[in-house]
Amino acid sequence: MKIRPAAVATAGLLVLGLAACGNSKSQSTGGSTDSGSASGTFTVSTNGCPADATKELAAGETIKIGTSQPLSGPLASAGLGINGVRAYFERINRAGGINGHKLELVAKDDAFDAARAVSNAQAFTGPEKVFANLMQVGTPAIRATQPIYEAACVPQLWAIATSATLGHDPAGHRWTANVIPPAPVESKAIADYIAQTKPGASVVELVGPEDLAKDFHASFPKAAKDAGLKVLDPQTVPAGATSVETQVAAMVAAKPDAVFLETQPNYCPGFLTALARSGYKGIIAVNSSCNGAGQWISPVDPAGDGLVTPMFRKDPADPRYKDDPAMQEYLKDLEAIGASKNAPVGNVLDGYNHAVLLVQNLKDAAAMKGGLTRANLMTAAWNTKISRPLELEPNNATAGPDDPYLVESGEIVQYSAATKGWTTKSKFAFEGKTNQFK
Repeated sequence: MKIRPAAVATAGLLVLGLAACGNSKSQSTGGSTDSGSASGTFTVSTNGCPADATKELAAGETIKIGTSQPLSGPLASAGLGINGVRAYFERINRAGGINGHKLELVAKDDAFDAARAVSNAQAFTGPEKVFANLMQVGTPAIRATQPIYEAACVPQLWAIATSATLGHDPAGHRWTANVIPPAPVESKAIADYIAQTKPGASVVELVGPEDLAKDFHASFPKAAKDAGLKVLDPQTVPAGATSVETQVAAMVAAKPDAVFLETQPNYCPGFLTALARSGYKGIIAVNSSCNGAGQWISPVDPAGDGLVTPMFRKDPADPRYKDDPAMQEYLKDLEAIGASKNAPVGNVLDGYNHAVLLVQNLKDAAAMKGGLTRANLMTAAWNTKISRPLELEPNNATAGPDDPYLVESGEIVQYSAATKGWTTKSKFAFEGKTNQFK
């Protein structure tokens, strides 16, 4: 990734090379996605697909969308994202649906377990006969279910994994698309921020047992060394651990200038409180899975005061966006389904934002030759052009194998326990080219 300097209003920091693909410059207000048709010409092959993959939905037929989520277990809070999907689906249905097709969400609990995700995928592609799967979470579950969706030619859309390649390979695995930037992008942004704040700093990683943590640990040490940082021995969290007190004590004992949390967000509150009890005064960085202030950080205030993290969308708990028109629309839509209490949760806004994206893909597919088919939906996803005002950079695009990464920019933000919100410290972006992370 090429680096060039750029000035930021709050800090002058290094920024990753700006995205090479042409993001849409069309604008929209609120949750509207009527920002134009798909952006490219890549067509998804239907070789080996069952006949129904290219069969147009009958007039008035419901568009059934499946989602397999951690609705129970330690990550159940993340599963609240289904409320955001439901809120936006209800908004579309109130307006008549998509070309007369109403949206229906079928949510199943996988408890963040790959085996249960497989069972759900078999049901979705079998008796449930979903039109697409939305928002599958985690590398193990996505890898385990990918062959099921591929065999059925059912779009596995806007999956959530920090892998650099999973869901970013339209040529090799055309039925799975990933919605978030990969771990190497966050690793570099965090390393650059630490280096700019304290040149030559020493840093310790807290590495979890999950694939997310492995993705960060595979990329952060190199990014840190390239930024001139000294990487100390990492601390690891054993599988099934419910506390990170021992690991945090060892991190602090190493007297690092900075610490970086590379775990799933359920460890975030304990990590912050343990650091606060130790009196640690260095730079605290956490990965973006922990960037929902109202969900993971504010409940342990003031322990997280001053921490930094990558951010790609507006945080619904951030008072900066209290009067934001798109945020007001989001809040109204959550209220309409009786889910206002969940509105400050970052994962709920994520679900809403992913639903906005899916609806645009469905509209684009409906306008294609052959109409609203699963194959056209997948083609639309790999040629997305959209403006989503709840993203920090609203204009996003994909262009098939030439540029399979949808979100290509973000910010390093700092949390304030006083405001319970964020301050932008720097901005970063990357060129979303295929295979650049291999």
